[in-house]
Amino acid sequence: PGGHVDLPRLEAGQVDVQTVALYVENFLYGRPGEPSRQAHQLLDAMLGAIAANSERVELARTGSDVERIVASGKVAMPLAIEGGHAIEASIDLLREFHDLGVSSMTLTHNVSHDWADSGADDPRWGGLNDLGREIVREMNDLGMVVDVSHVSDSTFFDVLQVTEDPVIFSHSGVRAIHDHRRNISDDMLRALAENGGVMCAVFVLNYLTPEYSRAKAELSAIGRPWFRQVPPPEDLTLRIALNHLNASRDWPTEHLPTLDDLLDHIDHAVSVAGVDHVGLGADMYPRNPSPVGIRGVEDYPNITRGLKARGYSDEAVRKIMGGNLLRVWKRVTG
Repeated sequence: PGGHVDLPRLEAGQVDVQTVALYVENFLYGRPGEPSRQAHQLLDAMLGAIAANSERVELARTGSDVERIVASGKVAMPLAIEGGHAIEASIDLLREFHDLGVSSMTLTHNVSHDWADSGADDPRWGGLNDLGREIVREMNDLGMVVDVSHVSDSTFFDVLQVTEDPVIFSHSGVRAIHDHRRNISDDMLRALAENGGVMCAVFVLNYLTPEYSRAKAELSAIGRPWFRQVPPPEDLTLRIALNHLNASRDWPTEHLPTLDDLLDHIDHAVSVAGVDHVGLGADMYPRNPSPVGIRGVEDYPNITRGLKARGYSDEAVRKIMGGNLLRVWKRVTG
């Protein structure tokens, strides 16, 4: 009930495509078998949920699936793995997840793993190593969308040297507005445009404004010594569940960014990369607060209104609200 996305609100917001991230916890990295096990569990759960609601939603493996499902009046739901450690450095596992219905993968989350560096961890390889380059090439061959949100700058530029397809930042902001490690530079925006890819503007509050980022850091600093006194459960499934239940504990309610702050990130990305290379990548959480003006997916029409108020044409709005991402999905997935 405290989340941002469900089928009634998708329909209320006229959102007809929703990518679902199968997020694999970083603490599972280095525990053989556990990252892939969690990814399989999440995948099975989502496929079950989609099947149980088949009159309203359908799994979308390709861009053509998206168009067909939307035309039928249902919500199209592509699935993406968030955190390349889920495949445990195995190209066979990558192929297996693709065969089961995963159409995109974020190469890292917040841990530098066996083949790629994260932007939130110490570098191990200076970007991609040889296996990482092989995995990107395999994703191209399979028709999987390469997602470079969370990766280090060096990993991003290494990916561009390898990939034959457009890539996406599925949920990132721009550093020119807020110099956060999860946001991207103007040089990266220009390189992304040359690649033909798309930066999907994130809604996560501490990526949007420095004021909120500072407030969150201060709150986390107060709570961290207390939370560290509580040992994590040995049962990994329980630990994962508690992480989700506690997701909002370090999110203050003051200095909340607004819809206008999100639109500022979109404006800047458009000014640098061009309107063909910008989209939406909410990264909506189960419980965290969202920008003022976007309670959840039911408020996506407010984004349309905001773009129109800033002078964007109908064609530009269609591109930003999904057209650009669909173009990449069709090009990559077939």
